[in-house]
Amino acid sequence: MFPKAIILFPALALASITIEDPSDVIKPTWWKADNVIIPDYDIAMISTQPSDIEATHKVDDKSGSADHVTWTATANDTSVLLVANDADFTGSYINFKKSGYATNLNTASFWGFNAAINVANASTAVFDNVNVTVHNGAAQFYSYGTDTVINVTNSWLYSSGPISHGLYAAGNGTIHGKNLQVYSGGKRSSSFSGDSPGGYIYVEDSIAHAAGIGSATFYALGLIDAKNVVSLSENGPVVFSDGAQTATLVNCDCTAGLLGGVAMFSSSTRNSGAVLNLTDTKFTTLGKAMPGLWFGNLIADAYLNNAELNTKSGILVVANYSQITQDFDYYADYDDNNSLKPAEVTIAITESDLKGDLVAYNGSYIGWSLSKYSTWTGAAYSGYKEATFDVSLDSTSTWTMTADTTVQNFTNSLSSLENIYSHGHTLYYNSTVSTWLKGKSVRLSGGGYARPISKTSSRVQRSYKA
Repeated sequence: MFPKAIILFPALALASITIEDPSDVIKPTWWKADNVIIPDYDIAMISTQPSDIEATHKVDDKSGSADHVTWTATANDTSVLLVANDADFTGSYINFKKSGYATNLNTASFWGFNAAINVANASTAVFDNVNVTVHNGAAQFYSYGTDTVINVTNSWLYSSGPISHGLYAAGNGTIHGKNLQVYSGGKRSSSFSGDSPGGYIYVEDSIAHAAGIGSATFYALGLIDAKNVVSLSENGPVVFSDGAQTATLVNCDCTAGLLGGVAMFSSSTRNSGAVLNLTDTKFTTLGKAMPGLWFGNLIADAYLNNAELNTKSGILVVANYSQITQDFDYYADYDDNNSLKPAEVTIAITESDLKGDLVAYNGSYIGWSLSKYSTWTGAAYSGYKEATFDVSLDSTSTWTMTADTTVQNFTNSLSSLENIYSHGHTLYYNSTVSTWLKGKSVRLSGGGYARPISKTSSRVQRSYKA
């Protein structure tokens, strides 16, 4: 059963209600065998788009429409509907039923083989009030190619089996979704997903539930733009992002059960330019060691406005010399890949109240800026070896310290530092960087001090595994 959640529509009073999704109708236990299938990516990659995509219904280089019908496909590697080559299609009140396996997960991922609805090559399609049910491992709506656009509203999507994403865009394709209920039960089956070389997903006023390992609410490879989404990812994060991608969530309430609220990384060479925007949004992480935001082998910027990170771990942010394994089930360590680089993340917080710690590893960096009436209760420390932290506060924001913390570039709009409540802890700063403090020791509210770094206080290290 989908957990109770807070619906965050601004025109309505906040209320705790029970959210239902398609798994309350089609029980995941009925398709247990599908949902334990492990995707096999140890297969040859095809470098060009195949021309023999099979479908039981095809709209090729023309216009088409249908309503109040049931369309099916049961063969492997076969779509129910293919709209291709500058075609357009309009469908309403259609039941799409798809079974049959994707025998090659590369062709399924990069060209939509076996997807229930495949729209490709500068085609457009509009759907409303459709019901899509897929089994054995099939994407539901797939968009491929520049100028390919799918619009789907008021629809119900259920899937079982691996790589069964709800909305799935690749090759610079675009999908707009509104008023959707989405459930995926298989491994690596995110609710809303992009793929190489990039997909553009816009979704609003929707409910999403992903149950399988490695299945996120949003997989950003390209662009994710979400508004008013309530979601649960039982065995994945809210957001996966690989490389220099952008994910923007507004007015969302999302729960993650594995890895972190966000897992942003580069799967090969460290990229720069990744962006995360959270506005009026809450993330909840269920695991005892899960951070709110995790970054590995990546240079990224994050912007949090009126955001909440609710973590059992007490960890707000992790930056690490690491990445995610192929199965998206754990963080790879040095033994898995020793050719990575430290993460560097700069996080700007406005109008937010945050509680928890910042943890960086192996030369990683976290920049933490509080402004516009924000509060932070927590500390920063290295999980392993050296790490670097910068902290900035404006005059309207406060920091309540929970442990000694060492920073490099420390800035504060209040030279008196009266917006820091120390509880007896010490803030160590680098006097060669934070020159405005002139190397002085300054007494803080609560009995602690801001002191220049000495040889015996160069860093604070604790034990933390991520």
